[in-house]
Amino acid sequence: MVIHNSAFRSSLRGLRGMASFRKSNEQQKEQGNQLIDRSCGNRSIWWTLAVDVPLLLLVCLIVGLFELGVIPHHKNGFFCNDPALSFPFTKDTVSFAVIVSSIIFPPFILIFITEYIFHKSTYKTQTKLRHVARNTLYMYRSYLYGLFFNLGLVEVMKGLSGSPRPTFFDICEPDTAKTCNGSEYVATFQCTSKKFSSWYQTDSYHSFPSGHTSLSIYCGLFMAWYLQKRAFDWRHRTVFFVPVLQMTCVAYAAICSLTRITDHRHHWWDVLTGAVIGVATLYYTVIVLCKNFKTSNLEDKAMTESQNTVQTALFV
Repeated sequence: MVIHNSAFRSSLRGLRGMASFRKSNEQQKEQGNQLIDRSCGNRSIWWTLAVDVPLLLLVCLIVGLFELGVIPHHKNGFFCNDPALSFPFTKDTVSFAVIVSSIIFPPFILIFITEYIFHKSTYKTQTKLRHVARNTLYMYRSYLYGLFFNLGLVEVMKGLSGSPRPTFFDICEPDTAKTCNGSEYVATFQCTSKKFSSWYQTDSYHSFPSGHTSLSIYCGLFMAWYLQKRAFDWRHRTVFFVPVLQMTCVAYAAICSLTRITDHRHHWWDVLTGAVIGVATLYYTVIVLCKNFKTSNLEDKAMTESQNTVQTALFV
């Protein structure tokens, strides 16, 4: 009986020791992760301030100068009295401000909330928030990279093609269109409109490809794909919540794209090419940059290592 009691006490002390060892091991790992986060974060901040931010501002400056007409770009000619270019301008269903705000803020909010909800952690709330923020910034950084790649490609193609929009005659009112006869081709022109600003007049021959389409498809399908890989599971309590969100993302992309045709702001081939650009940049971002949204979960690794330590102490 004494032997059994001593063995039981010895086993109990061993279990307590392993529990304290596990707790101490987790604390050490948490402190180590904090030190790594601080050191890597400091290096990342300096690189961001010294390289990434200036390059980002440079790209924005080039795009802005191009949109304002400061950087020279090609102006394609037109056929006199072309009915495909004679539609009246009736404003945009999805404005420029709406498309810009929708491709910047919703993805970040969606990624952060999803990562926080589905992040498996045995650490404190502060540590969990730090890991969630790191995963969110990693994915959002990749998203922004693909977004600017998409935008840069569209702007270059617009500058090289110089294709007139369906509302070209109404917005630009080209001078040579008033003197041309029949359906002859006019190679040179100057906009003379008094109803629209110089930006609208310059934009009247930037039809190909559709920037609204490429950006909205890239953003909408990115969010839908992300939700499929990170949030959807048949075992969840609600099965249809995530699909409804995905449907909303896809509907957003479809509305932004199709209204460019119904508003007569683009030809159908402009929208089709914009869709191809959006899908291509989306595929590159998701597969190459985001690794199909397979983020490394440091908490799971730490838990697995702790479990292996306990199993080794008990059974080996």
